[in-house]
Amino acid sequence: MATATDSDGTLRIFQRRRARRLAYWNGALWAIGNGLASTTLIIYLALDLGAGRIGLGIGLILAARHVVGLLRLGAPAVIGRLVDRKRFCLGTYLAATLILLGLPWIAAPGRLSSPDASLAALVGLWCLYHLLQYMGTVALWSWLADLAPPAIRGRFLGRRQLWLVLGEAGAMLCCGLFVWGWQALYPRQPSWVAYVIPAAMGAGFMIAALVPLAAVPRLAVSRIVRFGATWRSIRAPLGDERFLRLLLFGCWLSLANGLTQSAQFSYPKQVLGITLLTMLAVQTGMRLGQSAVSPRLGWLADRWGNRPVMIGCLLLVAQGPLFYLLATPLHWQWFLGAWLAWIAYAGLNVCLPNVMLKLSPREADTPYIATYYAVTGLCYAASTLAGGMLFDRCRYETIVLFGRWAVDYYQYAFLLGWIARCEGVLVLWLLIETRGRAAAR
Repeated sequence: MATATDSDGTLRIFQRRRARRLAYWNGALWAIGNGLASTTLIIYLALDLGAGRIGLGIGLILAARHVVGLLRLGAPAVIGRLVDRKRFCLGTYLAATLILLGLPWIAAPGRLSSPDASLAALVGLWCLYHLLQYMGTVALWSWLADLAPPAIRGRFLGRRQLWLVLGEAGAMLCCGLFVWGWQALYPRQPSWVAYVIPAAMGAGFMIAALVPLAAVPRLAVSRIVRFGATWRSIRAPLGDERFLRLLLFGCWLSLANGLTQSAQFSYPKQVLGITLLTMLAVQTGMRLGQSAVSPRLGWLADRWGNRPVMIGCLLLVAQGPLFYLLATPLHWQWFLGAWLAWIAYAGLNVCLPNVMLKLSPREADTPYIATYYAVTGLCYAASTLAGGMLFDRCRYETIVLFGRWAVDYYQYAFLLGWIARCEGVLVLWLLIETRGRAAAR
């Protein structure tokens, strides 16, 4: 889309404001699609397949996409050399959405020769969908960074996060109500049919989200972005000490989160008896809370800095596993406290990309963006798979701590998750979030 620009090829102020509004619309529509085709929905579909080693299966759904996400390290070399950021972003997002359309039908129970084959197909397509989405996100973050100057970027990201969580929250609640209503009205229908319809609708919203994104103008960008990243620029993030400190924290947080995922997703359904509707309603409440605080947290990040906001939010987030530890079938309500504490993830969701963009030199930001998400994603994948295998091996065992306290595997996993998240605060103290006046974005 052609637009009038200043003589140096940059956008005028009113054009940047319009572009940011379009970015909000894109985030809202994409979030609705994500809410309708959520990871929770896919996990409930996997649980209905009847495949063996479901702990590993859940781990693969959550983690394998991050393994293939390492391929996003090649995105900087493609962006600019073969196609510009805008077309690369739109093309990869469209391809990802088309794959999502076919995923529930191909992996539905009974479609393939065995439950294990269905689970393998589900994991494979889920990975490919996320790989394309992740590669597009590398271009998107570089693109969005040029829409908002550093002085207001925290507020921009906070407002966009508000639309993201509002869209996802509403869509997840509607999805849960739809599945519940469908299964009540058509009890003889296979339960997986109720999962296919919202997933297909979610793909439709994701396609609609590309319309406002297509209206965002191309921007005058650096030589590296226009002509493709070199191998030297791709390796540059690993030699940047301040960026490595951010990467260390991102890896620690990913490891702490991933280790308990199989237990965390299995426990509500398998032990507490929580339905999909209740689970999605709880997640909706969390996202509504995040939508309420995200703009304010973005403002605080611009005023106080990102690190203080992240430290406070991480301390709250770390308490979540303790509520799972207290929850039992007779007193299941305790697990609601975890989702209340996880509203504080809003601060990390706003501040982490803000710091990443601040520490990425404007002349070559795509290698930094790709490296951060690829390496932290790999850490999340490794810890999630390890947690899934431990879950399958130890979920029926009793573990004795300090020679005195006997706990089951769920309790052990939640206690370990609490300790690991709390220790992340110490790692976060090492973060230096500025590059200096010369290199600042």
